[in-house]
Amino acid sequence: METTRYIEVPAEALLAELRAIGEAVQAKGGKAEEKTVRREVIFEITPPNRLAFVRIYTSLAKGSSAVRGCGDDAARLVLGTTVEMDGQEKFKPLAKSRRIYRTAPKGSHEVRVRAFLDRFKQAIREAYQAALDAPTCPVCSAAPMATRDTRDGNRQFLGCVRFPECKGTRPVPPGGNP
Repeated sequence: METTRYIEVPAEALLAELRAIGEAVQAKGGKAEEKTVRREVIFEITPPNRLAFVRIYTSLAKGSSAVRGCGDDAARLVLGTTVEMDGQEKFKPLAKSRRIYRTAPKGSHEVRVRAFLDRFKQAIREAYQAALDAPTCPVCSAAPMATRDTRDGNRQFLGCVRFPECKGTRPVPPGGNP
């Protein structure tokens, strides 16, 4: 599959996909929220009865007609949670962010946009599944756990995102998936 630099993604196409995903999540009892932080449109989808969510940074400025042209990325997906620490709500990532690039096979603009949007939706499905699978801390039951590295960097473990207030840990299961 040959790809080219990047494609122009219409804002209405990206927003329509995200809103449809949000409606599907809400139909299953989850939460979906569209908000603007500074000028960027951001979506959060949370599976039902889960502490982890997927935050989608869209590279869309509020009111724009297309994804902005600052590089090749069209979106970033971050698996995260918010926890109260020191009297404040803080965002805590559970994994490294994933960039979804605006590349697509050669063809008509419509075919290229559809190929990108299909890849984008698949990435959101995978992140949503990771939010469903995120283990809850066995000590405090108030937050999910994230993969952490030991101080010497030789192995990984699961640790509560509320650390240092909660020191809950457990080993990473065989296969590396929490």
